[in-house]
Amino acid sequence: MNNNNFLKHALIVLCLISTLLSFAQKSKINMPDGRIAFSSDGNLHDSDDWGATAFSLALLHYADLEKRFVHYDYNNHLGDSRESWEKMMDEAAKGGAKRFGLDVSKVFNDQTEKEAAIANFVKEAKKSSKNNPLWFICAGTMQMAYSLIEATPENKRQFIYAISHSTWNEDHTHGANEKTWTDMKKDFPTVTYYDIIDQNNANGEDDFQSHINNWKWLKNSSNKNWQWLYNIDDTYQVDKLETWDSNTEKHFDISDTGITYWLITGGPNNGNEKAGWKEVKALFENKPIEITSPTPEVKLTSSDYIFIEAENTTSNLQEWNLLKKGDALYTEKASGFAHIEFSGNMANTGEPNSPLEYTFIAPKDGNFRLLMMSSKRLEGVQGDWCNDGFVKMKGDFTSETNLSKAELVDYIKYFQEGSTNTPELEWHWGQRAEKGTHMFFNLIYGLKKGEQYTLTLAGRSKRFSVDYLAFYDADKFSLIDAKALFKNQ
Repeated sequence: MNNNNFLKHALIVLCLISTLLSFAQKSKINMPDGRIAFSSDGNLHDSDDWGATAFSLALLHYADLEKRFVHYDYNNHLGDSRESWEKMMDEAAKGGAKRFGLDVSKVFNDQTEKEAAIANFVKEAKKSSKNNPLWFICAGTMQMAYSLIEATPENKRQFIYAISHSTWNEDHTHGANEKTWTDMKKDFPTVTYYDIIDQNNANGEDDFQSHINNWKWLKNSSNKNWQWLYNIDDTYQVDKLETWDSNTEKHFDISDTGITYWLITGGPNNGNEKAGWKEVKALFENKPIEITSPTPEVKLTSSDYIFIEAENTTSNLQEWNLLKKGDALYTEKASGFAHIEFSGNMANTGEPNSPLEYTFIAPKDGNFRLLMMSSKRLEGVQGDWCNDGFVKMKGDFTSETNLSKAELVDYIKYFQEGSTNTPELEWHWGQRAEKGTHMFFNLIYGLKKGEQYTLTLAGRSKRFSVDYLAFYDADKFSLIDAKALFKNQ
């Protein structure tokens, strides 16, 4: 290779590295402290809010920020409205929250639940502080947002951070909508305001508003929720409701989702305001670039967690095999140099089998989330087999997720994160349960100090291994911090 060719190749490599580093930096899920509230329209003028609403809720789910979600009001174009569009927003907002494991009781239709929406927003605003602010995504006309802040105690407004990207939303006055973004800034000066770049044209051809072909991966997926997201966008739905410009079906428009993505990737701390379909796809496929070490101030104490080695059970192992370092089927780097592997059922499915009980005492009152370190051994079967078991809980606890206690005292499928491409014979996190088809839930239990609880682990798919289980204080630690603190070395 001559010098010129060498230099050309070197430049190409450097450009690729720069691009990858840039993408990694932009894709970190690193939302600032605080909770998230939304106000959106979608019932007149802006049918793109149907998809934007649904995708914003999905982003929170895939970024593991469900517990930060405290408010969503929609159909906030007051006065003039379209009933058919209101129904679409019902499906996008309440239907989306249900699909993606968010608290539906925090979702309000402003056409019928305006007073309840105001009451909920005020309740959340009263909880706000410097270390727990309320991030307020203003994705519709501003009259309702104005009314929400106006109802909030004045001494709490300093902890509200309002975000907008659209001058159309900010300036729109029509029907009963009189107040604007400018009015909000003038009348509520202690609120912090963020005007990010317009998400309709932030990232060119890869934007949140971009060609329909960029989003076909949703339609072509076997994931029913992804297919639903594709269809909730106004690209095709709007043609069923009224005559529309034929150009509509060429573009997918969820531009307001860009505000949510900016916030969950850092907000004013270098959040990505030039994202689009590629970033959404990466997050949905569980491939975000995450912070790999805990934040410096986070410290784990003995009362913050319950740690259970899977092999440390008094139950008969039955169809679970105990594998130790040196055994032929042992997966390297197991905690304590031992783990268990299930040998019953089929590789892809089965009823709860060979239950193992683990009894523990809660170290304090708190909301504890379950994590599991797991592995799969495929023996040639497809990559999304051999990757799950069942769990259930017994004791005096409350459910702190969108599952009822009755659902948590019975078996629920608990699985290893990743995709068909996740490597086998390596340790990977299990962090969510699945109920139904592609309906995912965190398992968070409200425990009482000194109370005794029994977690039962049962086999589901053959050749699924469990190294250890850990409960952690979900109100004290983020998922990223917990993973870093419990990571198997």
